[in-house]
Amino acid sequence: MRDDDFFRNRQLRYDYLTHLYEREIISDYAKYLISANEPFTLALIDIDNFKNVNDGYGHTVGDDVICYVANKIKEAFEGIGVVGRFGGDEFIIAVKGIVEYNEVWEMCRKVFKKIDGIEIPEHPSLYITVTLGLSRFPNDGKYYDELFSMADKALYRGKIKGRSCFIIYLEEKHKNIQFHSGLDTAVNSMQMHASIFKLLTKASSLADGIRSLFKFLGTSLMLDNVCIQSKKQIMFSEVYYLSRTKEFKYIPVELIEPNISSAMGIFYVNECKQLNSLNQSDLLRYFDEQGILSTFYAEISYQGVVYGYLRSDATACSKIWQYQDMDLLITAASTIGIILHYQNLTLDDLVKE
Repeated sequence: MRDDDFFRNRQLRYDYLTHLYEREIISDYAKYLISANEPFTLALIDIDNFKNVNDGYGHTVGDDVICYVANKIKEAFEGIGVVGRFGGDEFIIAVKGIVEYNEVWEMCRKVFKKIDGIEIPEHPSLYITVTLGLSRFPNDGKYYDELFSMADKALYRGKIKGRSCFIIYLEEKHKNIQFHSGLDTAVNSMQMHASIFKLLTKASSLADGIRSLFKFLGTSLMLDNVCIQSKKQIMFSEVYYLSRTKEFKYIPVELIEPNISSAMGIFYVNECKQLNSLNQSDLLRYFDEQGILSTFYAEISYQGVVYGYLRSDATACSKIWQYQDMDLLITAASTIGIILHYQNLTLDDLVKE
């Protein structure tokens, strides 16, 4: 089957902003492949945290970002896929002939390198990442609506995983994913906060509570490492079993403390390599030695006394720290600080338990 037959026999429509195909062209093309029983992969791509770009820089800059990312996606899929703009900050692609899981994964790896972590020359303060969700015909479904729904679920899984990643739909992993409304998200956030308090206050000791809490946070937020870093050692490290680094080490607090926000009591980096441009090569060296790509620190403190830091690291891929995730980590750090104060304990006391 020749793609020329599809594109020659219809009126093609192009998106006014990006000049990519409109989404109806891609959906019709996917249906055309299905009718001819031609295996293909359907991919959805979403720009991460795009609302922050529009809100912080304005819609004109937002349009610039969409156009720039659109060109990168088109270049990345040149010769292997047909690219369209789905709408807003989302794109849709059909890739004929690549459906075996390992082949799709390898394609994603190559494409992802080209379209994730985009720096836009006209707007150097922006660092743009994307999330991909993919499904395959006929592996995952026989109809376009099925395939789209599955790719959408995979995309959603990538979003809640932490963004800046690609997810290939697998029935055993993603079949039961349910999309959450804003209310669901708010309720889930309240439940998460309540769980933090419960785990820390209902345990037989604060040390046991912290161990249980870190297992909970590591699993819920998919953190490669969550631990406490005192001023001289690392404590209670909970390492995710898929983490590339199996043993995380102490990082001198004199390199961390100057970066802690006095207003929020936190320090985080989505891309540790950016520390090079900030003249923090010493700190970057410690991160590189442990394979840390992204990191987050929250002060464990109360009434002006800083006991140490709750630390979290990402190693498999760079992590875009989401506000709701940071809020949970800040809550955990603050609660630990309050309990230390009222139980008249130090972090060193917890090691003895």
